[in-house]
Amino acid sequence: MGKKDIILNDFIADPHIFADLINGCCFHGSRVIQPEELHPLDCAQATKSKQFRDIKKLLYRNAPAAVLAVENQEHRDFRMPVRCMRYDADEYGRQIKAIIADHKERKGVAYFDEADLLLPVFTIVVYYGSEEWQHPACIHDILDFSGVPTLLRQEIPDYPLRVYSVKKDMDVDLFHTELREVMGILQRVDDTKAMKTFISENKDAFSKMTERGFEVIVTCTNSRKLKKYKMEQSEGGVVDMCKAFDEWMEDCRDEGAKKGESRLALLIQKLAEEDRIPDILRAAEDAALRKRLYKKYGL
Repeated sequence: MGKKDIILNDFIADPHIFADLINGCCFHGSRVIQPEELHPLDCAQATKSKQFRDIKKLLYRNAPAAVLAVENQEHRDFRMPVRCMRYDADEYGRQIKAIIADHKERKGVAYFDEADLLLPVFTIVVYYGSEEWQHPACIHDILDFSGVPTLLRQEIPDYPLRVYSVKKDMDVDLFHTELREVMGILQRVDDTKAMKTFISENKDAFSKMTERGFEVIVTCTNSRKLKKYKMEQSEGGVVDMCKAFDEWMEDCRDEGAKKGESRLALLIQKLAEEDRIPDILRAAEDAALRKRLYKKYGL
């Protein structure tokens, strides 16, 4: 598991964030799941393969009601329908073993019969990668049906995959916690201008982010400047993302200026090698010409 997944798992494991994620993705923002109804579960799957789920919660409403799980993905994984199907099957298997063990302890006989019912398991995948997730959307998408008769194909059970792409599928305005700000930044991580606008429009929320939420942004943007700011400026578990972003933008501008100077120096060197002295002067004053020359020389 990569560092980004670990940081994101820790953030989403908070019951308020977890409930907000499920409600925003699955119920159009309606608060169907309440944070106080969620209880942590061991994410280790009791199987020979010793698989670990990212985040798993017990939904408790006067009694255990369901098992809810979230898998975080930075990269597309074409095995995902099988992975989630196996995770869910392992959870059902764990429940069966627990029921059998309970009967053995209370009645002295190990069994599982028609009176024993399992808790439903519900899994979603949060995909925050840069490439668009178009495939697969279910187990049928990775099965070879080329030699299977149509009538037989219709009888083969499918298994839907509930993937929510941060950049494509999520409407962050459906979230009611700082998940909105975190996912909003992840949506715009490749567009500095859009990110700046988003932060400017949500100054109040960004001025009082928790360290946990800020850590997700720091990790997913790979910004050393933001990381340094967090270490130096966080107070009482709260971080002012607006100030941090301003410093980050200043750093990016300085870095961009340095890269621009280096690029121009290489272009001047190329032109000088070809004795194109007049073009050096023209390139220094004409941005369009500079752009064409950069492209010509692969700069």
